[in-house]
Amino acid sequence: MTTKITKVKMSKRNAVEMGAGLDDTEDRKKQCVGIEDLVFLLFTAASCGLCQGCDLCHPKECKPEEANAIENKKSGTIYKRVGHGFDLTFASLTCLFIRMREDFKRHTTPTAKDNARGRSIVPITDDYGKTFGTQALKFASLAWGQVSQLAKLDLPDRLREFRNDFQVDHIDGNKRNNDVSNGMIMTKAEHNAKTTLLAEQTAKQAMNRSAPCTMTVLVSKGNPLHDSAGNPVVINYDHRKKAMIRFSLNSVDIVDSIRYEDKPTRNSLVKINYNGQDCLAQFSWYDLPHLEGEIWKPVTAADHLTLELPISELLEYYVSNMERFKTVTKSTQNAKITNYQGKKRPPIKLMKKNLYFYRIVALVFHRKAMDKYILEQYVKTGIVWTFAPGPYQLEVDHIDFNPTNHCANNLQFLTPQENKARSNGRPCRIWKIGKKYAEIEYPSVTAAAKAMGHKDPSSVHRILKNNTYKNWCGEYIEE
Repeated sequence: MTTKITKVKMSKRNAVEMGAGLDDTEDRKKQCVGIEDLVFLLFTAASCGLCQGCDLCHPKECKPEEANAIENKKSGTIYKRVGHGFDLTFASLTCLFIRMREDFKRHTTPTAKDNARGRSIVPITDDYGKTFGTQALKFASLAWGQVSQLAKLDLPDRLREFRNDFQVDHIDGNKRNNDVSNGMIMTKAEHNAKTTLLAEQTAKQAMNRSAPCTMTVLVSKGNPLHDSAGNPVVINYDHRKKAMIRFSLNSVDIVDSIRYEDKPTRNSLVKINYNGQDCLAQFSWYDLPHLEGEIWKPVTAADHLTLELPISELLEYYVSNMERFKTVTKSTQNAKITNYQGKKRPPIKLMKKNLYFYRIVALVFHRKAMDKYILEQYVKTGIVWTFAPGPYQLEVDHIDFNPTNHCANNLQFLTPQENKARSNGRPCRIWKIGKKYAEIEYPSVTAAAKAMGHKDPSSVHRILKNNTYKNWCGEYIEE
């Protein structure tokens, strides 16, 4: 068969996948994706996910009109049939498309383009001759079976009828990642439920805009502006957004000003108009006021040694008894406070070393108690326990058993054995699901495990921490 040679424009990615070279992708000859390069396949058992034709699927060549997949012989790329009113359209794992004509002797290669919202949209003619444009990932996810179980129960026969009731989700949240492995067609309710999980992210972004900051106004670099009383103009904003609105700034202007304040090689000043006068502004972290009853202690040289942490030439660290951490720049006394309230096992990175916040709190506030405890354990067992990682590392116990309460008065040092014994000694009550009236109270988790026939208390802890496990429910008894 002779293929008519026609010059067409094709993107580099499309040209490469379809078998073309890299040297000239602006003008591609149609023969680079000629019908003779396509192998029509029938997958008889393609139900194992993103299948590309292994022996388990028994792919075999077939007549074009019977095919549910196409292989490009030049590139080895597999294209799956989309279906749902697009039986003549086939999609690859990277959202490239082949649309066969009804006689299966000719084809086109629809190309996707990004819209203003960053979505990759491709217009394709359906089996009824009407052009329909939607997200490329929706076509491809449908072709490769990336459909949630709930969506499969009620999926319309035609893609045109999906409308907003069925949406394609970018699993990693990156709208520009259009690999099929990152796509999933789901119901609108499922998609809304998943995107609400990003509410915490949204809150963090809002916090970046509303976080407090301090603005120092300068006439020129190093020359502060003074008010009528002769004092430098320094303004504290409890919400960063107030400064953004007043001086028509973007969030990044303030963020970069704070970030580069202590870097002399970078420009940290922002141009503003202050009361009709062209000025410069330097933004800093606003040193939040102390909480009632709050005590700050520095991370001392001895603490650095215990943490195996080098002492920074630029920064000083402080720990609060009320779950907060302060980083202070030595040269400017610019301070940043981080709140760790309500966070379970919160990590913290100091001098490129990963640590746990609550262990730093325990060390700074209970160093003397730790040293005394180590001595007592040595007298009792002959073992020298240490704060540093190793076979005899001390654990930090949360006295109220709440792993999110990192207040200094809620932390104590224990050996792993004592910590485990204390946890296993908690009283509890257990009952079968639906039979709370028949609950049984036990003096300890260990006793509950023994009564239930478990060799290890971990199974009972699983019931108690999850409030339910297998056929059992339970709860700790607060003393």
